[in-house]
Amino acid sequence: MAGTKLRISRERKELIAQYATAAISLYGVISVKEFVAVFNHYEETHTTVEEALLALTRLARTDEVEYSVFEDIISGPEFQPEFDDYEDNVRDIRKSQRGKPHFLPSKEEFLKYLDFVYREPEEPYAELKAFILEHKLTSRGEGLRGVDGDLIDLHAIIQSGVSSQAGIDYFKDAGYRFKSLDVAQKFFNLVTNVHNHTRMFHNNGFTPYEILEMQNRMWWNPTPIKPPKR
Repeated sequence: MAGTKLRISRERKELIAQYATAAISLYGVISVKEFVAVFNHYEETHTTVEEALLALTRLARTDEVEYSVFEDIISGPEFQPEFDDYEDNVRDIRKSQRGKPHFLPSKEEFLKYLDFVYREPEEPYAELKAFILEHKLTSRGEGLRGVDGDLIDLHAIIQSGVSSQAGIDYFKDAGYRFKSLDVAQKFFNLVTNVHNHTRMFHNNGFTPYEILEMQNRMWWNPTPIKPPKR
């Protein structure tokens, strides 16, 4: 086929791969067609489904990449085609994503998602960390082996679309202890706030709070029904 002879420069392949990596970091999974729309939203030199597929698969043969391409789906490290639960997990996420737009921040902000531990908004996590340290809920202190590592894990757990209770259970299993019911309740409220302001794969990168805001706007501002022609 003539299409397979398409020449793509190394620089072009790397650019497309950068966007694919940021996309799966933010969305978890995305169809190739949707990815092309995202790429073209940011780059003046547009790509096509054919070029994107070839660029991503060719680069994956020669370089270590974070994304996987299987049929018409680009997915992140959590969703590898060789995993037994790949099809079930992708089907579940795609079902939840249906009808939701993709979160498209500025180009500079979007490319920050090349870092898989990048998270935004950060304020809810900062508030939770400050509370943990203030009330000494764990003896492990700060750092990747302490609170900061726990918050990275929490972000990954919530990002995958679980309930806020799963986040709370994570801290219980990690040995967090509460001196009073009041402290426990405030902690649970902060974890719930983190959950509601975390960008999720199931929401195409939007937070639960943002999705609720969109639903409320649609409820209060429905599309007007055009009167029949006379």
